[in-house]
Amino acid sequence: MKWWILLSRECLKTKAPQKSKIMWYTNNQFWTPHPIYRWGHRLTNIFCKTVGRLEARGVHRIPREGGVLFVSNHVSFLDPVIVGSAASREIHFMARSNAFDIPGLGKLISLYNAYPVNRGAPDLGALRKTISLLQAGNAVLMFPEGTRSVDGTLGKAHDGACFIADRAGVPTIPVFHSGAERILPRNSKRLRRSKLNVVFGEPLELITGEFETRREKYQLMGNQMMDAIADLRDEMFSESGSPE
Repeated sequence: MKWWILLSRECLKTKAPQKSKIMWYTNNQFWTPHPIYRWGHRLTNIFCKTVGRLEARGVHRIPREGGVLFVSNHVSFLDPVIVGSAASREIHFMARSNAFDIPGLGKLISLYNAYPVNRGAPDLGALRKTISLLQAGNAVLMFPEGTRSVDGTLGKAHDGACFIADRAGVPTIPVFHSGAERILPRNSKRLRRSKLNVVFGEPLELITGEFETRREKYQLMGNQMMDAIADLRDEMFSESGSPE
């Protein structure tokens, strides 16, 4: 049985969780009632502005409350830190399960709303948790490509992000960011300085309707996501020039 059919049945059986506490902020300034995350956000902002002169655009497009799914390009381990620092809301994100086995790191990222996902096969538990978070009114960051890009080019979206967007029924906002791939390149342990840019797009009007197979629907939704991310990339580079 296809994994999305199994999880769809479970979603229908499970009552949607209650909405979480609304996060208040003024003029798109970040705010959360959770002190640990709030102080962490301040520290990551200092880091991003010091190392990369972080510049964020389109923050006004982020809903002030309710569930929202961010779909972003993926180029570095620092991606959740950078996108989270630019966002005006507290976010949740998946991290590969073996990161939680590293002494100290697992507990640290858990404090900042990371939760594990097993790579290599559909992780029903992680998908179920993501849908629950969104239906409870939280913001979740996902990387539709599933893994970091080797050279910064955009790849194809996997079915997981599309399934979640389809089932959760919350706004889906594309995100493109640049600079993380130069601050912490793939397979590197040394930080470098580079300009950081993050742009949030308009909520997507994802395709609806009946299809012969769910795989066909998810492929079209994935194309929409990646096309929107590519449009933000082109917009960013046309205004600021090629990446440094």
